[in-house]
Parts: sequence; C-alpha cells; structure tokens
Amino acid sequence: MSKFPPGIDSAVNYTFLNALYERRSRRFAMGGEIDEGPLKFKSSHKPIPLSEIEEAILVWNGLGIKNINLSDFPPHKGLDLEVKFMSKTIASLGDIHRTELFYTNDDGLYLIKLHDQLPSDLKGIEGLTKEKKIEKIIELFKASRIKIHNGRADLPLVPPGLAIHNTWSVNKPGTTLMMPVTDLSAGLINILFFYMRDGHRFHFIDELKKMVPAGTQKWIDDGYIDTSKPVPLIEAELRFANGYIAEQPMFCQNVALTQQILGLGGWMFSGFQSRYMLGADDNYKGLGFTCIEAKDQDWGEAVSKAPVGLDGLFEAYSPPYYSNMNEAVEAFNDMKWSNWDEKFMPYKDPTGVLKDTPRPSKKEIEIVKDICTYLYETYGRFPAFSDAMYCRMMVQNHHIDLDFYDHFYPEGSYTENHKNHFALWHPEMEDPFKK
Repeated sequence: MSKFPPGIDSAVNYTFLNALYERRSRRFAMGGEIDEGPLKFKSSHKPIPLSEIEEAILVWNGLGIKNINLSDFPPHKGLDLEVKFMSKTIASLGDIHRTELFYTNDDGLYLIKLHDQLPSDLKGIEGLTKEKKIEKIIELFKASRIKIHNGRADLPLVPPGLAIHNTWSVNKPGTTLMMPVTDLSAGLINILFFYMRDGHRFHFIDELKKMVPAGTQKWIDDGYIDTSKPVPLIEAELRFANGYIAEQPMFCQNVALTQQILGLGGWMFSGFQSRYMLGADDNYKGLGFTCIEAKDQDWGEAVSKAPVGLDGLFEAYSPPYYSNMNEAVEAFNDMKWSNWDEKFMPYKDPTGVLKDTPRPSKKEIEIVKDICTYLYETYGRFPAFSDAMYCRMMVQNHHIDLDFYDHFYPEGSYTENHKNHFALWHPEMEDPFKK
C-alpha cells in the first residue's frame, strides 16, 4: 500500500496537453467572498490549507533543481557566460540561477534557498520510479526550506502596494502565495563581463549625463573599448533585467500547470508592487528585505528605497553587503569560477572544455569594476535603474469553492481533477463538496 494519497497516480500520469489546455485562472477559494455585484457570493466552506505534499510538488515543479544542464555551445564563444552547470525546471540566462522562491501560508513565511546549491549536491530525479520521484521531491523541498517567521507574510492589503482587483482574494486564510524574487545585481555583473569579451567590448554610455562613458574613458583612450558599439545604460539595464526576470513567469506557468494536475485553484498575477512587497514601505513588513536609499539623488519618496537583500540568506552583490563595488565584483567572480573549479560538468571531457574557455583577463575585471563603480557612485545604488532585488510575477494556490463555479458558470468551468480533489489528495477528510 502506498504511503502517498491516490492523487499521486493521477498526477504522475497526467498529460502535458491536458494540463496546458485545462489551465485557467480560478480565483475563488474556499472561504472566499465577493461582497457586491452580479457575482456576489460568500463561501459556505471554511478554508482548507494545502498539504505539505501539495506544496512540495508545486514548489519543485515550479523552480526545482533536476540535475545538471548540457551547455551545448562552443566553449570559446560564450560558454564563459555560464555561472553554474545546473538544470532547473525553468531556464536561466547564463545559468545564473539567482531567482529564489518565497512563499507564505497560514503557518508562516518561507524561503526555498537554492542559489548556493551545486549540481553535485543533488542527484537527478528524471529516471526515478513514481514513488521514488515523489519521495525525492519532498526530501529536496524540506531540505531547502527555511522558515523566516511564523504566521502569514505582512503584505500590502490596498493600493498602491496591491492592485484593487486583487484585494478580495490574495493572501487569504488557507492560501499558499508564492513569490519568486530575482537578484538583478548578479545578473548585471555577469552580463557586463560577457560584453567586455573580444567580439563585444561595448561602449556603455550614460544617457542621463549627456552620453558620457560609464567610467570607461581610460579604456577608450587605451583603444580597448569599441566606440562603434554604443550601448545606453538605461536601455541596457532594462533589457538585461527583463532577461533575468523572465525566470519568474516561467516559474508561475509551471505552477499554474501543476495546479491542473493536482486539481487546485489559483492564478498568476503581478498585482503587488515589488518594493512594497519586499519591505520598502513602512506600513508593511513584507518579506523583510533590507532597503537602501540612493545617496545624493532626488528620486522622490515613491522610489527612494530599493530592496537589496534578506540579510544572511539572499544578498545582492552591492553595498551594504560589500564596502564598494570592487569588492562586490570580486566576490561575484570568485563565486562564479569556484563553480567551474568543481569540475562537475555535463561533458565527457570537462578538462578539455575548461581549457578552451577563457576566463576574464585582469583588464576585463578592472573594466567591469569601473562600470559598476560608476553606476554606484553616480546614482547611489547598483543597479542604477532597476532594483537589486525584484519581484514582478507571483502565483497563488488554493482549494477552489466548487459551489461558486456551479452557481455562476456552465458545466466545464473546472475539471474532474478539481471535482475529485479531496478524494484523491485528502482521503482522510470528508469531501466538503460530496453530494
């Protein structure tokens, strides 16, 4: 007899196409209420929290480590962009993997801490049997989970911190709200190294300062920077940030598809403002991030504070965690190449790959330091035009109230998985919707 609920069988055997085509935003949870209008409805059921196994599967399907990646492109043309040789359920620009998941439920606020894990720390789960696969997912989930505090996260309840159309349903009792946060400081440092390589050597210019070089004049005079390749700083930062933040909607889509597999409700959204959520507003603790104010800059009250890290757990490569940007760049470089020194790679001949992949020269390291220092000293923070720590997308998970959908919607608004959810995943409970 299996130690897992019978829903495991349906989950493992569920087809991707069914999950994809059945995906809907199902926002009305048990215990929910719409207090006015044509969809006015108050749930007659108490909210029921997700089980640990439900949360584990959602989390690991969303952002979990699977094994090692392939990194199948020429070592001499861009492999040095890779920070880790790790394969997760989402793609990561340069395999930097600096998106961490925070989630909150009735019990507390948690961090799934994975950024300091190495592929060699974990064994792949692809080839495991059904039960062994679930056992491994739960094991990895528990091993990486850190409880930050008891009770739900103190998140914004009203605009501007939370969009008005989400105020009725977000972070309510019984729900599990998942919030991926991306470290853009590490991403910017890594991409600057990439664009200082032979074949790039971009000319970064500050469009707010009459297109002056971004701390690189001596390297232009030296003939190292290619002035025929101008790149405006704001455009570059935003473009790079969008590339790294893409991890968040990928995570949310994975979770939304998993909701169909498990017969759960929920939806992905962007209704929280990142700074309010992370802790930049005095009215809400948020996720408790340390925030800084840009020195000597009149940013205005609405944007004066910028989240930089959760002390000791998830910190940006910038002050106050380093005394200056030179130290931050050195620390990032040490972290990155220590991953390479581990030599746990996907290739049959890792030594050959290492030999053919150039590391940054002393000159390239100094140029990246100069650009980063220029940004920090000019604008009082790093990155200058986007927050070091940023959350753009999030996803909530909950048990839906079938009565609401039966009352207002024709047949087909939910699936057989939703209809049979309690029998499949909570057989120890009486099904609240059994008629």
